[in-house]
Amino acid sequence: MENDKLITDFINYLKRRGKAKSTLIAYQNDLRQLAESNLNKSVIEFSEVDIKHGLNFLQSTYSLSAKTVSRKLNSIRTFYKFLEEKKIVNDNPTSKITHPKLRIKKQRFLNKQEYLALREISRENPKIFMIIEFLLQTGIRIGELSRVKVKDVSLGKESGFIYIEKFASNPERKVPVNSKLHTELKDYLSKIKVSKKPNSPLFATKTGRSIEVRNIRGSIDRFILKSKIKNACVNDLRNTFIVVQLNNGITISKLAEIVGHKNIATTTRYIELLTKKFKAKGSDKIIEL
Repeated sequence: MENDKLITDFINYLKRRGKAKSTLIAYQNDLRQLAESNLNKSVIEFSEVDIKHGLNFLQSTYSLSAKTVSRKLNSIRTFYKFLEEKKIVNDNPTSKITHPKLRIKKQRFLNKQEYLALREISRENPKIFMIIEFLLQTGIRIGELSRVKVKDVSLGKESGFIYIEKFASNPERKVPVNSKLHTELKDYLSKIKVSKKPNSPLFATKTGRSIEVRNIRGSIDRFILKSKIKNACVNDLRNTFIVVQLNNGITISKLAEIVGHKNIATTTRYIELLTKKFKAKGSDKIIEL
């Protein structure tokens, strides 16, 4: 019971700080699994050895990758930092535990043939087609897409932008709409029932609620499989947008602003994915895919 209360207090603390629902669920699962690795102790009694044992237990029980173990260690470390600040524990037993070595995986993006195939096969589901198109043409994060409301879409006669509200540590920004997406959004908004309700989600369930990230991810992953695109996932749509814009010579600073990278070095790392040498043209224009 004590463990449950401590974990609940921590989750409520994260909730007040604006953490996403998916993040809260992940933290809660990580901490409950840690507590279950040693039922003879309260988590406030866990030592460095106990936590190392817990991580090894989870890795072997659930066949976890080094990346997942590393993420769980971050969750546990943040939890004990919270307990330390609340003076529930005297020190953080995770402070000297090192992360497992990760094999750095090169980012994946879709080539033109792949994203055209994905776009074509998703036409059988107009909403998912529009979601895929939205991600390809704006490069926004999937979590950001799930939170976009009708009122966040501003379309002029020929141009427009998508307002992305501040969330957690990510600042607000405006993402330009290219001509292709401009036309498709106007058509989409004219057909959906919520078009006259500004606070409605742009992409909603049948009951009018925002579509959860995991459901968006699952739907797109199914169409990726149907398109016979290998070793790809939803996040690769964002990567594709970034690579296409870099290949067209957009300035790094403008691209970082559009995709919401707080550190320009994050954007620069995508240059290694280019099919040709990067040459900035000094352009701020977003091209369509």
